[in-house]
Amino acid sequence: MQFKRQEGFRFVFNEPIEASFVFIDKDEQANDKIINISHPCKILDLSPRGIKIYTNVEIGESKSKPLQLEVQFVLDVTNIRVIGEVVWSKRFGQGKQLGVQIVDQPDIVDLIINEMKQRRKKEVFAKKYK
Repeated sequence: MQFKRQEGFRFVFNEPIEASFVFIDKDEQANDKIINISHPCKILDLSPRGIKIYTNVEIGESKSKPLQLEVQFVLDVTNIRVIGEVVWSKRFGQGKQLGVQIVDQPDIVDLIINEMKQRRKKEVFAKKYK
């Protein structure tokens, strides 16, 4: 497993964000098939092209093909769904931390950046006027 952090920024959350994910199973005709069992997770940090999540769900590793997930979360107000590949995993406490590289989705990258800006503005404003 590789660690690749060549991003312009990575935002680490003080309080992890609640999220969920489903496994995407690729069939032999190259059609993506989502397995509709939703699993809870927490987003620990985020960049426009990657997510670090924590989950108690046991996931297997495949050496022949990358494991793909669809992760669903809300940063500010919009429900965001990203598809990504697990590029690394490591045990942490009772669960695992996973590095998920977001598959090329330009609209999603822009949405994540805009949602992070709005979320950060609200956090600064709330802190300023406490």
